[in-house]
Amino acid sequence: MRNTPTNFAMSLVALFSLTAFNLPFSKGAQAQAYPSKTVRWLIPSSPGGAFDIMTRGLAPAVSEQMGQTFFVDNIGGAGGNIALQTVARAEPDGYTILTAGTSQLVFNRFFYNDPGFDAMTDFKGVAQLGDLPIALWAYKSVPVTNFKELVAYMKANPGKLNYGSSGIGHLFHLGMAMLDDKIGIRAVHVPYKGVGPAVRDFLSGRLELIFSVAQRPVMAAWKAGDIRPLVGGTDRRLKQLPDVPTFNEEGIPGMDIPNWVGLVVPAAVPPEIVTRLNREVLKATESPVAVKTYQGMAMDVVKSTPEEFEEKYKREIRQWGPFIGKLGIKPQ
Repeated sequence: MRNTPTNFAMSLVALFSLTAFNLPFSKGAQAQAYPSKTVRWLIPSSPGGAFDIMTRGLAPAVSEQMGQTFFVDNIGGAGGNIALQTVARAEPDGYTILTAGTSQLVFNRFFYNDPGFDAMTDFKGVAQLGDLPIALWAYKSVPVTNFKELVAYMKANPGKLNYGSSGIGHLFHLGMAMLDDKIGIRAVHVPYKGVGPAVRDFLSGRLELIFSVAQRPVMAAWKAGDIRPLVGGTDRRLKQLPDVPTFNEEGIPGMDIPNWVGLVVPAAVPPEIVTRLNREVLKATESPVAVKTYQGMAMDVVKSTPEEFEEKYKREIRQWGPFIGKLGIKPQ
């Protein structure tokens, strides 16, 4: 066919259409289409723990805002490592995301010989979602009413009391190890597959001590007289427990135990998807269900950019490494 001006013009239009709609804007089109299928939102613990409750409080609003199902999936075990391995190895397309906290992203690398991931390189931070300030609690069977009495009792009875955590290197385990290092009080560590089962066993009297946030079940047990808060684990008093002193006030400086929670994705997820997830998830923290959930968990809302959150957990990895090495806890 002869290349007439009309045919040449039609060819240019076809070429422009192909270029415009298939090449330069392909990434943008993919970002606009996200999410086009169900997003799997992993929790690194069993149902009933703080991360599980918080995520289930956020997921409905995120699903509504983004017009797609965000399916919450609990994968407990190995201190959360199994869930983090799953996300680290997932396709970097934004369809596998993870709620994780200080224990999983910062501390697990120091307590497991091979956790199966490297938080410094395998994840991209999406947002910090909140802070969960903790306190040390004792069951009513423990014959003490305050922290000083607990210290005296434990020194007189080394190894007699037990406490729970969601595994070796979990924040609650680290808190007791720090206390042992600073003032020489020892208790028997009972690891669980998640914080929820540990808290439930504590509230039923199977455990005698635990670090925990002042969430609704814990506060209800306190008001019922079954448990006692002895000392706060942050550098300021918990707003839910204004009469409970901090470690610093009890004469033990340097016991500010970080307990934050955030959202991460595989490291190679496109930045436009990360940015959208950040925007939508932080917006969801303002939904009525999320506000009620946060209040019930005694969680403080913290909003961050992806870059701020990622720098936060990487900085804490560098900061905590030397101290954890000093504790002498052997990896498993």
